[in-house]
Amino acid sequence: MPACLKTPRVGLVILLISLLTLAGCSDPAADGRFELTRVQTQWTNGRLNVTSEHGVPLTLELELRLRSANSQTRVASVSNSYEISYLPLIDQYQLAFSDDTPVRTFPRLRHVLSELSRLSISVTTGALPAGDYELLARMHLDQNSMPPPMRLPVLLSSKWRHDSSWSAWPLEIEPEV
Repeated sequence: MPACLKTPRVGLVILLISLLTLAGCSDPAADGRFELTRVQTQWTNGRLNVTSEHGVPLTLELELRLRSANSQTRVASVSNSYEISYLPLIDQYQLAFSDDTPVRTFPRLRHVLSELSRLSISVTTGALPAGDYELLARMHLDQNSMPPPMRLPVLLSSKWRHDSSWSAWPLEIEPEV
């Protein structure tokens, strides 16, 4: 019977040692407090709007390439990023652009996705000779912008694979008159 009493104590001692060891691995600076990592401010018409972000923003990257249809030579390329963030304190979504476009706020994720379905992008090509060209486009999740602890699960899990394949559209440039 004494052996039966020691077994739960040994298990309890091992559990306590494990918990103390794990507690020693935590960040001492955090000390159980909340931490604000990103705060954005915007001054408009005598009013200061402050937004604190929470969660992991997702960055989508749109790549466009213009190439000659005959030689497959790349003539121009551009890459734009779009960051989607959820703001739980105000229960809204934000869409940030890689260019100078102001950050936009939406009440629902479907509104953000609808906005991304109507993009207008300019590609500077300079003068091009007349001929047949192709515009190639694809969109993918920028895994490098994810926090390091999430990169491996994103790389290995099929749930994160929503990248589009390259789509091509023909483009004919007429000779200038």
